[in-house]
Amino acid sequence: VTVICILLGYPLAYCLSQVPQRWAGILMLGVLVPFWTSLLVRTYAWLVLLQRRGIVNTALVDSGLIHQPVPLVNNLTGTIIGMVHVMVPFLVLPLYASMRSIDGTYVRAAANLGASPTKAFWQIYFPLSLPGLIAGTILTFILCLGFY
Repeated sequence: VTVICILLGYPLAYCLSQVPQRWAGILMLGVLVPFWTSLLVRTYAWLVLLQRRGIVNTALVDSGLIHQPVPLVNNLTGTIIGMVHVMVPFLVLPLYASMRSIDGTYVRAAANLGASPTKAFWQIYFPLSLPGLIAGTILTFILCLGFY
């Protein structure tokens, strides 16, 4: 679950850190509203969405991708989906704070010195965002252990 949260949360935090502050505040509501919603409400919502005759299975059967409903609740798949939904904000918030504090002139300086955008990201931006990533990963992992 922690690895999935990293794979989903890092690009999300990066996008939030790159948009103007006004838009970042609006888009951050997409992260915070589920965070503020009761865990019980979120769990029941996932049960409604993922059950045999839920929205997800109905859409998959109607689209012809599957011929019969797939069991998505009361198993590892449903547990992982629900836990990722609960844990992503715990990774995104410290990571976003770390990314927002990174000075953009470092990446621009790397580009001026001939680095490709990919190389500038991996050699400049990513190492500077590691403190937030480590903090978010530890927080997420510890909370996941509590779920276990």
